[in-house]
Amino acid sequence: MKPTNIFRILTPIILALFILSLFSGSVAAQATAREQYEKTKEQYEVQKEKFDNTKKQFDDAKKLFEDANKRFKDSGNKSGNRSSELMVKAREYILKAINHTEAQLQVMKNRLDNPENKGILASDAIKIIDTHTAQLEQLRGNVSQATTIGEIRDTHKELAGIVAKINLETRYFLGIVLNHRIENFISRADNVSVNVDDAIAKLKANGTDTTKLESDAAEFKDKIKDAREIQARTMALFANHSGFAADGTVTNEKDARDFLKKANELQKDTIKELKEAGKKLIEFGKELRKLARGKVKVSEKDELEIDGQATTTFTAKGE
Repeated sequence: MKPTNIFRILTPIILALFILSLFSGSVAAQATAREQYEKTKEQYEVQKEKFDNTKKQFDDAKKLFEDANKRFKDSGNKSGNRSSELMVKAREYILKAINHTEAQLQVMKNRLDNPENKGILASDAIKIIDTHTAQLEQLRGNVSQATTIGEIRDTHKELAGIVAKINLETRYFLGIVLNHRIENFISRADNVSVNVDDAIAKLKANGTDTTKLESDAAEFKDKIKDAREIQARTMALFANHSGFAADGTVTNEKDARDFLKKANELQKDTIKELKEAGKKLIEFGKELRKLARGKVKVSEKDELEIDGQATTTFTAKGE
């Protein structure tokens, strides 16, 4: 069984959000975004360490079980010592798998409890996680009480079924969180476009050649437009949530996998467009600072400033 490494899924959106924060149009907003990013990054590292530790323990226990199982088969299934060894290793393997799965659930619960995610998901998500945690604890008791390899195999099969649903539901919930972030990203990009247009207008009013700025701005807006169109398709897909009930529980594993595959592809495409938009905005910023001799910035009131003074117009020479 392979519990999903949700950190691999989370990292792209954390980075994508940080890109947007740099161009939110407000110095105060940028500072807050950076603080949130650093806090999220710190929490991520702590959770990742716990998750990785249980993963390593699981992998080690799995290898020991496989080695013991091989020795048992090589002995012709006649060795009492081999049988006892196999039982011990099999029990340890399943228990470590349960620990690792619970770590995954805890990470997911922490993500949903994070203030930045409040209100995005219904409380059903937390209930589902708590239900799976209770199932795993029950399974832990069954493993501890098992006296035969057959009973261990039964618990392993049951665990595999639980893990499969947890992985699908985890990806589903994270997909909803990701959609929320993307929606905010695109919505805030409209304000960025206003600031970009304002900067160009002020430079043009003073006779500055803004050809390069206008090109970067146009490409930025095109990328945002493309991202918005892809996101609309993603939201329509989630509205149907094929393979999942309204509360996020799996109703059909095959349909759920197909749904998540399509959703993942669309979200990747959206983030790609947003990253490209971010690059164009960076180029715009560099050109703007060059034309204004590096003395231009955006104030907390969203006014363009030169040398700390708000201005309705400014020249390329910063006069």
